[in-house]
This record gives sequence, structure tokens and C-alpha cells, in this order.
Amino acid sequence: MIPRPLLCSIVLLATACGAGTPAPGGGPAPAAAPGAPAPTGPSRTPTYQLAPGTTRYLVRQDVHIQQEFAGLPPTVDLKYALYLTAAIGSVRDSTGLPTTFTVDSVTVDSGSQLPPQINLGAARGIQVSGRLAPTGEFISGPCDTSAAAANLGNLLPRFRSFFPRLPAGGVAPQMSWTDSTTASDPANCSGGAAITTRSANRRAATTWEDRDGTRALRLDVTATYQFNGSGEQNGAPFTLDGSGVGTGMQYLAADGRYLGGELRDSSTLTIDLPVQGISIPRRQTAHTIITVLQR
Repeated sequence: MIPRPLLCSIVLLATACGAGTPAPGGGPAPAAAPGAPAPTGPSRTPTYQLAPGTTRYLVRQDVHIQQEFAGLPPTVDLKYALYLTAAIGSVRDSTGLPTTFTVDSVTVDSGSQLPPQINLGAARGIQVSGRLAPTGEFISGPCDTSAAAANLGNLLPRFRSFFPRLPAGGVAPQMSWTDSTTASDPANCSGGAAITTRSANRRAATTWEDRDGTRALRLDVTATYQFNGSGEQNGAPFTLDGSGVGTGMQYLAADGRYLGGELRDSSTLTIDLPVQGISIPRRQTAHTIITVLQR
């Protein structure tokens, strides 16, 4: 999972915005490629896949923004923690396993500024349900368009790419593969802008490591991507365009539990407000750490 760039609605431009996770989070996070990616490494058995179970995670996000426009702060730093529970069911259908994400809470570090309209308490209890495909893609129903979810802006992750992407038949040590993907998110699911992202991804399963006392297979990912989108804020249209690169490592236990990982992302984008004749360049870096809180 590569973190998505910070694609905030214009209302957040003068303060701070959040980059959800996990694309290492929809929006610019990579989506599954059509069909299973073809492994290029040696084939080994057994292979490993994500398995049913309930796990609670802590997602730590550290975002640094540089922007060049008079009247806006030249730098913005946002550090926050998101606590969530992922429940994967055991009854598989043609799409995958029933899966539900529940947001337990969101906390922001002191020194981080948030727009006054964002109510962190509204995050508690937000749920997103769908199916977890064998490739690791989370396929959800309609996104949460409630006032509570909308108020949180982009602090919530793109759950589509929360779990690591795998070959459809499972993954084994020393396996590598590539995929190129296209993902589209409507405006009501991506902070006020309809966004399309195209990415090229290189993935590899390396070897077994110790992950907080559990034997885990390390999965490395590198992605390059381009994105563009448009939206409207207070009746004024805007467009955005940019590109980025991301790298990360994720861990999969032999019993199929996702054990988190660490991801870094760097992107550049330009936000244009044609009516006002304004163009705002922005550079962003994001560092995401995902850990398991209970097993």
C-alpha cells in the first residue's frame, strides 16, 4: 500500500489536510490490476494469502507540505494517529471474503493544525464494508457520504489499498511481479475532487523476518503514479494534476494476518482555480507506519 498524495478540497488549502493510508492510502493508492499479476520469480509451495480474522491497527501518518502562494503558509506539518479494526469473514463468494473496517478514533499530535470544521470525534464508529479479493484489493460498496465522514476530509485512508497486493494464487518467498493500474474516485469519496490515478508498481516477496515476535514474509513495493482531477468548492471550480513515487515494506504472517509495515511517499501537484486565475504548486512527503495493536 503506497500512501496517496494529499488531495484536499480547496477549503483546506489555507490550513492543513490529511493523507490517508494506506496508498502506503484510494485516490492515488494503487488499485488491483485486471487479472492476476504474473510472477517472474521461481515458483514455490506453499503459497500464502490473506486469511479470515479480526485485527486492530494503529496507522501513524506524518505529512509535510510545501506550497508556493502568497497568503498561504509556506509549510504545513500534520501528524496524526488513526486506530481502526479490520474484520475479515470466512465465507467466500465469487468476489472474495466479507470484510469490514471500523474506525475506532483519530488523534492529532499537538502542533498540527486542522481546519475548525473537522470534528475528530465524528470518526468514531465509521464503518466501511465490502469484499477482500484474493489479490488483497478491498472492494467496497458506495463510499460513506455522511456528514461525519465528509467532515473528516482526507484523514481517513483509502481502504481499497490498505492490505498488501498479492498474486491471486498466493505469494511465496523470492517471488516478484509487476502491475499497472488505474483507479477512479468520485468527488464525494476523495475530499471534494473526482480523481483518476494511473500507477506502475513493482512488487517482490523477499524472505521471512521477525515482526514483533511473529514470523512474517516481507513484501517490498515501489510505485510511480500520475493523477488528475477536478471539483468545486463554494461554487468555484478547480482542477489538480500531479505525480509521485512511493516505496514501502509490508509483512504477511504465515497464518494470513497482515502485520503492518512502513511506507514513504513523495509527490508534486498543482491546483488551478481558473475563475480566480490562481495556480498553487505544492510538494508533499508522507511517512506512514502501520502496526498491530492486538492479535
